[in-house]
Amino acid sequence: MKIYIIVILLLASIQGFSQKKKKADPKDVTIDSLTKANKNLSVHLDSVSKDQKLYYGVYTSIKDKVILHDFDPAKMPQIIDSLKEGRDATFAGLTAASQSLKDSLSMLTNENKRLKAKLDSLDSGGPGGDKTKLITELKQLKELLDAKIITQAEYDAKKKIVMAKWQ
Repeated sequence: MKIYIIVILLLASIQGFSQKKKKADPKDVTIDSLTKANKNLSVHLDSVSKDQKLYYGVYTSIKDKVILHDFDPAKMPQIIDSLKEGRDATFAGLTAASQSLKDSLSMLTNENKRLKAKLDSLDSGGPGGDKTKLITELKQLKELLDAKIITQAEYDAKKKIVMAKWQ
Protein backbone atom coordinates (compact mmCIF):
# COMPACT_ATOMS: atom_id res chain seq x y z
CA MET A 1 0.00 0.00 0.00
CA LYS A 2 2.84 2.36 0.81
CA ILE A 3 4.33 1.64 -2.56
CA TYR A 4 1.10 2.59 -4.37
CA ILE A 5 0.92 5.89 -2.50
CA ILE A 6 4.55 6.65 -3.30
CA VAL A 7 4.00 5.85 -7.00
CA ILE A 8 0.91 8.07 -7.14
CA LEU A 9 2.75 10.94 -5.46
CA LEU A 10 5.70 10.45 -7.79
CA LEU A 11 3.47 10.54 -10.88
CA ALA A 12 1.65 13.63 -9.61
CA SER A 13 4.90 15.47 -8.90
CA ILE A 14 6.37 14.55 -12.30
CA GLN A 15 3.27 15.91 -14.02
CA GLY A 16 3.54 19.17 -12.03
CA PHE A 17 7.22 19.66 -12.90
CA SER A 18 6.73 18.82 -16.54
CA GLN A 19 4.33 21.69 -17.16
CA LYS A 20 5.92 24.72 -18.76
CA LYS A 21 5.31 28.13 -17.38
CA LYS A 22 3.74 30.20 -20.05
CA LYS A 23 4.85 33.75 -20.72
CA ALA A 24 2.65 36.56 -19.54
CA ASP A 25 0.31 37.81 -22.21
CA PRO A 26 1.15 41.42 -23.20
CA LYS A 27 -2.52 42.31 -22.92
CA ASP A 28 -2.58 41.11 -19.30
CA VAL A 29 0.52 43.16 -18.50
CA THR A 30 -1.10 46.23 -20.05
CA ILE A 31 -4.30 45.65 -18.10
CA ASP A 32 -2.34 45.25 -14.85
CA SER A 33 -0.38 48.45 -15.44
CA LEU A 34 -3.58 50.35 -16.31
CA THR A 35 -5.22 49.05 -13.14
CA LYS A 36 -2.29 50.26 -11.03
CA ALA A 37 -2.35 53.67 -12.75
CA ASN A 38 -6.11 53.90 -12.16
CA LYS A 39 -5.64 53.16 -8.45
CA ASN A 40 -2.91 55.83 -8.15
CA LEU A 41 -5.08 58.41 -9.90
CA SER A 42 -8.03 57.54 -7.67
CA VAL A 43 -5.92 58.12 -4.55
CA HIS A 44 -4.69 61.45 -5.96
CA LEU A 45 -8.25 62.50 -6.84
CA ASP A 46 -9.42 61.66 -3.32
CA SER A 47 -6.69 63.83 -1.78
CA VAL A 48 -7.50 66.72 -4.15
CA SER A 49 -11.19 66.51 -3.35
CA LYS A 50 -10.35 66.51 0.37
CA ASP A 51 -8.28 69.70 -0.07
CA GLN A 52 -11.06 71.21 -2.14
CA LYS A 53 -13.55 70.58 0.67
CA LEU A 54 -11.19 72.25 3.13
CA TYR A 55 -10.71 75.35 0.98
CA TYR A 56 -14.41 75.52 0.18
CA GLY A 57 -15.05 75.54 3.92
CA VAL A 58 -12.61 78.44 4.37
CA TYR A 59 -14.26 80.29 1.47
CA THR A 60 -17.75 79.86 2.87
CA SER A 61 -16.76 80.92 6.39
CA ILE A 62 -15.06 84.08 5.07
CA LYS A 63 -18.04 84.76 2.84
CA ASP A 64 -20.62 84.26 5.60
CA LYS A 65 -18.83 85.84 8.58
CA VAL A 66 -16.58 88.54 7.16
CA ILE A 67 -17.69 89.73 3.74
CA LEU A 68 -21.40 88.85 4.09
CA HIS A 69 -21.93 88.20 0.34
CA ASP A 70 -20.50 86.14 -2.54
CA PHE A 71 -17.15 87.14 -3.93
CA ASP A 72 -14.67 85.92 -6.51
CA PRO A 73 -11.81 84.06 -4.75
CA ALA A 74 -9.43 85.45 -7.39
CA LYS A 75 -9.99 88.93 -5.89
CA MET A 76 -8.95 87.79 -2.42
CA PRO A 77 -5.84 90.06 -2.17
CA GLN A 78 -7.95 93.18 -2.80
CA ILE A 79 -10.51 92.02 -0.24
CA ILE A 80 -7.81 91.46 2.39
CA ASP A 81 -6.33 94.90 1.70
CA SER A 82 -9.73 96.55 2.11
CA LEU A 83 -10.26 94.68 5.40
CA LYS A 84 -6.86 95.90 6.66
CA GLU A 85 -7.72 99.49 5.73
CA GLY A 86 -11.01 99.22 7.59
CA ARG A 87 -9.29 97.84 10.67
CA ASP A 88 -6.63 100.56 10.60
CA ALA A 89 -9.29 103.25 10.21
CA THR A 90 -11.13 101.86 13.23
CA PHE A 91 -8.04 102.10 15.43
CA ALA A 92 -6.97 105.48 14.06
CA GLY A 93 -9.30 107.42 16.36
CA LEU A 94 -8.10 106.19 19.72
CA THR A 95 -10.19 107.10 22.73
CA ALA A 96 -8.72 108.85 25.75
CA ALA A 97 -8.59 105.59 27.71
CA SER A 98 -6.73 103.76 24.98
CA GLN A 99 -4.41 106.76 24.56
CA SER A 100 -3.51 106.56 28.25
CA LEU A 101 -2.81 102.84 27.84
CA LYS A 102 -0.51 103.68 24.96
CA ASP A 103 1.29 106.23 27.19
CA SER A 104 1.68 103.73 30.04
CA LEU A 105 3.06 101.21 27.58
CA SER A 106 5.72 103.68 26.46
CA MET A 107 6.54 104.41 30.13
CA LEU A 108 6.97 100.70 30.81
CA THR A 109 9.19 100.39 27.74
CA ASN A 110 11.41 103.22 29.00
CA GLU A 111 11.56 101.65 32.48
CA ASN A 112 12.51 98.33 30.92
CA LYS A 113 15.36 99.98 28.97
CA ARG A 114 16.59 101.71 32.14
CA LEU A 115 16.59 98.42 34.08
CA LYS A 116 18.43 96.64 31.27
CA ALA A 117 21.10 99.36 31.30
CA LYS A 118 21.45 98.98 35.07
CA LEU A 119 21.75 95.21 34.71
CA ASP A 120 24.42 95.63 32.05
CA SER A 121 26.36 97.97 34.33
CA LEU A 122 26.18 95.37 37.13
CA ASP A 123 27.42 92.67 34.77
CA SER A 124 30.42 94.78 33.84
CA GLY A 125 31.37 95.21 37.47
CA GLY A 126 29.56 98.46 38.07
CA PRO A 127 31.16 101.87 37.89
CA GLY A 128 34.32 100.58 39.59
CA GLY A 129 35.48 98.50 36.65
CA ASP A 130 35.60 95.04 35.26
CA LYS A 131 34.96 91.99 37.47
CA THR A 132 37.97 90.10 36.18
CA LYS A 133 40.22 93.06 36.99
CA LEU A 134 38.89 93.15 40.54
CA ILE A 135 39.36 89.41 40.94
CA THR A 136 42.96 89.62 39.74
CA GLU A 137 43.57 92.44 42.24
CA LEU A 138 42.26 90.26 45.07
CA LYS A 139 44.47 87.34 43.94
CA GLN A 140 47.52 89.60 43.84
CA LEU A 141 46.76 90.87 47.33
CA LYS A 142 46.43 87.30 48.60
CA GLU A 143 49.76 86.35 46.97
CA LEU A 144 51.42 89.34 48.66
CA LEU A 145 49.95 88.25 51.98
CA ASP A 146 51.07 84.64 51.49
CA ALA A 147 54.58 85.81 50.55
CA LYS A 148 54.55 87.90 53.76
CA ILE A 149 55.26 91.07 51.81
CA ILE A 150 52.26 92.78 53.43
CA THR A 151 50.70 92.25 56.85
CA GLN A 152 47.22 90.94 57.58
CA ALA A 153 46.05 94.44 58.55
CA GLU A 154 47.33 95.90 55.28
CA TYR A 155 45.68 93.02 53.38
CA ASP A 156 42.33 93.65 55.11
CA ALA A 157 42.49 97.38 54.37
CA LYS A 158 43.34 96.87 50.69
CA LYS A 159 40.70 94.15 50.38
CA LYS A 160 38.09 96.53 51.81
CA ILE A 161 39.05 99.11 49.13
CA VAL A 162 38.79 96.55 46.31
CA MET A 163 35.46 95.27 47.58
CA ALA A 164 34.17 98.86 47.72
CA LYS A 165 34.96 99.14 43.99
CA TRP A 166 32.93 95.98 43.43
CA GLN A 167 29.78 97.59 44.76
